Amino acid sequence: CCISLRPLEEGADDTFRMTSNYADWDVNAKLPHGVENVKRHLEEVDNVPLLVSLYTDVSKKTTAEMVNVFQDYNDTVLAVGLSHLPGNQKVFFRSDIAIGVDVLSDEVSFVATNKEGKDFDALMSDEVAFVSSISTWSSSLNIVGSQAMYHILEIIRIGRSSLEAAISSVSFFFTGCLSHCLFAVLCPCTAATSVPLIPPLGSFLFNQVILPLIGLSLAFTDGSSEFMSRVPSKNESSVRYSWRGSRRIYFNGLLRAFLPAVVPHFLYLIALGELMWKFDPQFVADKCLLASNSIEEVTQRPLLPVIRCEALRNYRGDATESASVMMLASLILCTCVSSASFVFRTELIRSEPPWKRNHVWVGSLISSLTLLAIYMRIVLAEGSVAALPWYFLALFLLTPFLCLLINEKILKNSDRLIDRRNEMMRRLQFETKLGMWSPKESQHVNIQQTNIQQDDSPVV
Repeated sequence: CCISLRPLEEGADDTFRMTSNYADWDVNAKLPHGVENVKRHLEEVDNVPLLVSLYTDVSKKTTAEMVNVFQDYNDTVLAVGLSHLPGNQKVFFRSDIAIGVDVLSDEVSFVATNKEGKDFDALMSDEVAFVSSISTWSSSLNIVGSQAMYHILEIIRIGRSSLEAAISSVSFFFTGCLSHCLFAVLCPCTAATSVPLIPPLGSFLFNQVILPLIGLSLAFTDGSSEFMSRVPSKNESSVRYSWRGSRRIYFNGLLRAFLPAVVPHFLYLIALGELMWKFDPQFVADKCLLASNSIEEVTQRPLLPVIRCEALRNYRGDATESASVMMLASLILCTCVSSASFVFRTELIRSEPPWKRNHVWVGSLISSLTLLAIYMRIVLAEGSVAALPWYFLALFLLTPFLCLLINEKILKNSDRLIDRRNEMMRRLQFETKLGMWSPKESQHVNIQQTNIQQDDSPVV
């Protein structure tokens, strides 16, 4: 469907309106005529004029007015026009982004020649380039040659992909900061009598180095080839998610931050018990075990009496410090691995490996893991890793992938369902609103049986 920007007197018929010769209706949807009627329709009826894909009977003046109309309703306007036409200057200036196309400089020869040589009264290519630069002084880009117009769609695709990648980058950074906050809040809620320490150097490494490093790398993700086929959302303040959809989005975001924050606290309990037996077994035997414990029970090195030992409330040593470092390292590792789920905001990583469309993220992830290994090597007490049992190391390495699996299988699938439903709703709203202004019923002529005009069913 299309809208004509040519003014039409009230009650007058549009003789230029296209009549269908192959379908079962007489006229197209009855949409407003002229810029003033478009404004009135937007104020009193709905936003269908902002959703149609074509405007006819336009002039430089009406085009500039429609640019203002789109901007009044919070739309971002991209104007593409010939750069050698001075009339386009006002449209370029009013648009949010403008692209000028110079089709004369390289494809048309302006300088005429005669027997005596060049005719300097003829128009020269440098003059055309000068006029184009004046007309497109407010343009973001000025491309040369008609063949370059094929790159405009690619430029738009890259722009939309960059916006999508920037949203994923900010989401990851916010989720990482929220995970660290929940991690700190849960420390006093630990089941152990010894409250975990929050290592300042590790917190600085996580918040000031690793999160920005991986977060910025996510902004370099390239969009998929099908990205342009999606229906983008409008910049309308009145369009909001439903309460059910918004609640699910907030819950999914909170759960993404909660999983990496709560898993390290379980590992802390194991690390605390094992490292206390490693670094201070005499303290454990004297303060944490009962006199009735047999020698066999002591040789088994039970963890529960150590974890709930009252004497550990004010105890500080290599065991508690190393256990706290391992706990924070688990948080960092879970966050780094879970970043793979943020490379594609709505696409599952099983459909395409994330390293194929973002090589910068791969380098940042490897660098972050290297910094984590160096930090642990420097801060951990000697022999800490060797003292930990095999099942602790297995949990330390597997829990990040468990968080990633939950993010992909449950949370991202839920977000994809909401986005897909909203996209379908945007299409349905446009088609429904457009149908409201279509003819209610059509008059049909059965040429084979009769020449009498008959009423048929309404067009849906």
